[in-house]
Amino acid sequence: MQIIFFAVGVLVYFLGFTVFAGAKSSIHETVGLLIFINGTLFIIGAGIIDAVNKKAKAEVATQAS
Repeated sequence: MQIIFFAVGVLVYFLGFTVFAGAKSSIHETVGLLIFINGTLFIIGAGIIDAVNKKAKAEVATQAS
């Protein structure tokens, strides 16, 4: 799941950059930045999922010892 979130985040980053770079008005610039922020949220979500997974594995390893 985290790999999907990371891949989608990177793709959305590129989409936001493309929209922002081709902006013809301030509305298009705003839309590009909002898309870019969505990409950031996907990448942050991937990081949170990774941290939770690592914590769960560490707890299982601690309980097994």
